[in-house]
Amino acid sequence: MIAELRHRIVWLFALGLVLFYTPYAGLAKAVTAGLLPHVPKGLVGFEILPAAILGTVVTIPLIITLLGWWKYAFPVTAPKTIALSGLGLALIIGSTTVAYTFQGISIVLALLLMRGGLLITGPITDAVFGRRVRWFSWAALGVSFAALLVSLLAAKDYSLPLLAALNLAAYLSGYVLRTPCMTKVAKVRDPEVTRRYYVQEAIVTIVLLPLIPAVMALSGIGPVSLALRRGFTTFWTVHPAAIVPVVLIGVFYGCHNIFGTLIYLDRRENTFCIPLFCGASFLAGYSAVAVLSRFYALPAPPTSQLISSAMIISALVLLSPFHHRLEDAWAFLRGEGLRGAAVTAGPQLILFVCSGNTCRSPMAAAIANALGIRAESGGLSPRAGALMTSESHAALEELAIEPPRHEARAVTREQIAAATLIYCMTESQCQLLVQQFPEAAAKARCLDPAGDIPDPIGHGFAVYVEVARRIQAMVRLRFAEPSL
Repeated sequence: MIAELRHRIVWLFALGLVLFYTPYAGLAKAVTAGLLPHVPKGLVGFEILPAAILGTVVTIPLIITLLGWWKYAFPVTAPKTIALSGLGLALIIGSTTVAYTFQGISIVLALLLMRGGLLITGPITDAVFGRRVRWFSWAALGVSFAALLVSLLAAKDYSLPLLAALNLAAYLSGYVLRTPCMTKVAKVRDPEVTRRYYVQEAIVTIVLLPLIPAVMALSGIGPVSLALRRGFTTFWTVHPAAIVPVVLIGVFYGCHNIFGTLIYLDRRENTFCIPLFCGASFLAGYSAVAVLSRFYALPAPPTSQLISSAMIISALVLLSPFHHRLEDAWAFLRGEGLRGAAVTAGPQLILFVCSGNTCRSPMAAAIANALGIRAESGGLSPRAGALMTSESHAALEELAIEPPRHEARAVTREQIAAATLIYCMTESQCQLLVQQFPEAAAKARCLDPAGDIPDPIGHGFAVYVEVARRIQAMVRLRFAEPSL
């Protein structure tokens, strides 16, 4: 029951995102559209950006402090990856805030443009990393794309100001950097890995976030640089009534960022996480428009955008546990009874087998356990008591997986009996296992059906990492992740 609740907590993260993204997007539009009392018209996005950034770089460390997560700041297990991801997030934060401030571009249209590009990155990243994508994720992705098309095809004006187009490019570039980094290092079951990644990425981000616009303000002569210079200097004295609402924009971003990041870091495929994030933020954007239309006479969105909103809601329903009801109905129509009725009680046990039980099979067991799969390992000809090699330890750390305390041991008949499935690293090991334990014949198979996973002993660290990543990809492909 606890594991099930942990698995579904991503929906609480989506709720948190909606609660904080709504005032964030609404304030960004209200400030620059002159809708707030005592805040003058004419403020532009790049002018308010420094003050909004101040709110974010203060809020994020405060959240980490309140959660007691500073202990995850060190050690940094993948510094290059964290640095790239932090740079990507800095680009995302700045460009998202500016996107809602362009005149003639509504909140909903800005969301459609940003989320349309973002949705594409999900299946591409999953394909690159060999992650399994389930039917309801594909269905939700398709509905989300259809929702975007409905609004975009109904638009009367397809022109996009140059600055808005460049800002959109910066936003998508941020995700091109960030999404593969998160997938490579942190999309695992272990909450410690998730928290470590969030904290370390945040540290990089709060350094780069003010630094990038500061460099742009000092080095350029165009309208963007001039607006940024005003934002760093005269904005604070010329527009004192705007300071609090603009800083609050950054505060709300800092609050919603933790929920958005935790959605992305959920261990399920990006094709699940990205539509969930997009759907939640889309609903938040529409809520912001509804509030501004009701109280500040902002023009209401057209019917096409209302239809898109309804389609996004249906995509979220597909991603929710409701898809199990569809599976049950399909099974009933096919005369198979309810989904899962034939599944035996109790958790499955997966046994990984190699020769010495110091490299491949213990790495495979550690990778599987990190994904929430109960796994053990054993060797066909081990030196009993030998420790896992230091290179295997380091390779697991490269994957952001905590290396277990491990001593080599031979495969036992008790393990064979208890195992639901047995995966060997090579075909010859599979044959030898069946020769020694004929009862394993129905359970044993090669982890990678396309070929043997080579023994990295005697080779360099790069080979260990390559083998570990191949094992991780095959474990992810082999096993269905837990139900939503």
